[in-house]
Amino acid sequence: MLVSIILGSAVATAFLGIQREISGKMALELRRYGANILLEPVAGDGTYMAVEELAKIKTVFWKHNIVGFAPYLFGVVELAADGKRERGVLAGTWFERSLEVEGEDSTVQGVKAIAPWWSVAGGWPAAEDEAVIGTALARRLGLTAGGTVRVMYHGRELPLRIVGVVTTGGYEEEQLFAPLVTAQRLLGQSGAVSRVLVSALTVPMDDFGRRDPAAMTKDEYEKWYCTAYVTSVAKNLEEAVTGSRAKPVWQIAGAEGALLGKLNGVMLLLTVLALTAAAIGVGTSLLASMAERQKDIALMKTLGADRLQVTAIFMGETMFVALVGGFCGYLLGDRLAELISRSVFASSLETPLWLLPIALAVSLLVAALGGILPLRRAFLVEPVKVLKG
Repeated sequence: MLVSIILGSAVATAFLGIQREISGKMALELRRYGANILLEPVAGDGTYMAVEELAKIKTVFWKHNIVGFAPYLFGVVELAADGKRERGVLAGTWFERSLEVEGEDSTVQGVKAIAPWWSVAGGWPAAEDEAVIGTALARRLGLTAGGTVRVMYHGRELPLRIVGVVTTGGYEEEQLFAPLVTAQRLLGQSGAVSRVLVSALTVPMDDFGRRDPAAMTKDEYEKWYCTAYVTSVAKNLEEAVTGSRAKPVWQIAGAEGALLGKLNGVMLLLTVLALTAAAIGVGTSLLASMAERQKDIALMKTLGADRLQVTAIFMGETMFVALVGGFCGYLLGDRLAELISRSVFASSLETPLWLLPIALAVSLLVAALGGILPLRRAFLVEPVKVLKG
């Protein structure tokens, strides 16, 4: 019985201890696969946002949830290389830029921060006359790393040296990526950006998170605004960046929310299964104990013990074992949580002390549930039949 309670308490402690840790780390891992918020000009096509507004992104209420962002300026240009000409999209962006915000720590923003899954054959641009090109576009122009492409737009021409070829499996393979200032100069849009992709840590959406903020009461709106839903973080960004509107990228945000929700469900299911197995183990042990101690129970009843006294004696023993098992299970669960965290996420984890009373309470509950059937058997013992002879 003690072993059953220790194992059940250990598994419950470990899973509860790492649930928040796993959710946070999984959310951070998922941020590696694409931005989940799109900032664009409020007036739509043909308008731009000011690049100097972008620093405000790291000053909003949810600034610590912003993993990174990358601005883009797009333009359809003529590309020429090795006698081949092609119309294509020039995308000016930040690749890896240090952002200084007054009162905040310096951060690195750009494509490398929000899209580390990009595979680049070669290197990243380090100068204004360098660029990387998508695999499909490079194939049509016959370009490789080290080659040069001439970019032409409304009478302006700029040669760019290709330092890398990008493979993403998406639309990026059809574009030419250059430093933002280079694209602004060529397109004649100084200080302008077409859109900003933001990667933010968020919590899974639920029914409350999907409600229309305009229809909420003041208290409901405060609760929604102070919960890291992708919609509330987007609203926060929209308020900060002048002339912008923010929209969740639902393909990313929806998939993340579903995955994190399923992960939490699996953790809860495993915890319930572990505790159920522990309760069965306790019940089986107590049934065997009751069968061995039928004469003791019969003698107690003969001497005048009522149901409350029989319950107090046997459940008292069980509760004492449960407390010992709960404490040992908490210590074992702490080590198990640390092992899981290091094996899966290569990071340490300290189980919070507030899980100790929970582990003890869970152990008492498991012991009580496991003792229901054996105790009923004890109530059915008939002293005359057991003590005869």
